[in-house]
Amino acid sequence: MVRRVKVLAFLMSVCFALPALAQDTQCPVTDGKMPKVYAIGSSTMGSVLGPVLKNMLKREGVKFDRWGKASSGLARPDFHNWPKLAPGLMLKHKPDVVIVSLGTNDFQNIHKRGKWIKWGTDLWKEVYAARVDKMLTILGGKDKQRLVLWTGPTAFPGKKAQRRAPVVNEIMRERVAAYRAAGGNAVFLDAYAQTSDENGKPLVRAVIKGKRTKIRTPDGIHLKTAAVKALMAVPIVDAMRPCIKVAEVSPK
Repeated sequence: MVRRVKVLAFLMSVCFALPALAQDTQCPVTDGKMPKVYAIGSSTMGSVLGPVLKNMLKREGVKFDRWGKASSGLARPDFHNWPKLAPGLMLKHKPDVVIVSLGTNDFQNIHKRGKWIKWGTDLWKEVYAARVDKMLTILGGKDKQRLVLWTGPTAFPGKKAQRRAPVVNEIMRERVAAYRAAGGNAVFLDAYAQTSDENGKPLVRAVIKGKRTKIRTPDGIHLKTAAVKALMAVPIVDAMRPCIKVAEVSPK
């Protein structure tokens, strides 16, 4: 009985959390035009989430571009340096909204100036938080009015992932909150909560289109396309939907 109550409370918290995202959204000024959206991320953005978002936003009349770099994150700038590349991307694409999907590849030691910082130490958390801050500052722009929709790692099986994903996820959540408190325009979308149960265990099934269904591919780790759409893409599009509506009703 107690477990049933806990599960019900968790499901209710997820259901009621989603509309609040849209209420918190501040729309960038686009002079009545549909917002331009640019997304960055790792392989999920390149192979599944990106194409799903593109199709969803195309139906809304929104221009969407993306770059999904496999195995990338914020821990290994020696491999792929998002903070270094981000200013040029913003200058080239001039987006009104930026979507970020990172974190899954950051369950490791951090590389900084030729040295390694051990995973999970206070210094690791400090450096990682600083990199999230830097990305938010760059992506948000000097006036902090560009909307940044940030989503972190999903939950998936494996002892290492189940220990480390919540750490990365919470740092991202905290830094987005701090950025907002300082006047920034950003929303954190909790993909980890969407793909785990009330105990943090990765979900195997979820309710999609009214039907409880398996959400993972045969490897048991990756999410099926339908799950990516329902649990990740829909919350992202819902968060920016007020900005789409503003453009629709604005005088041309």
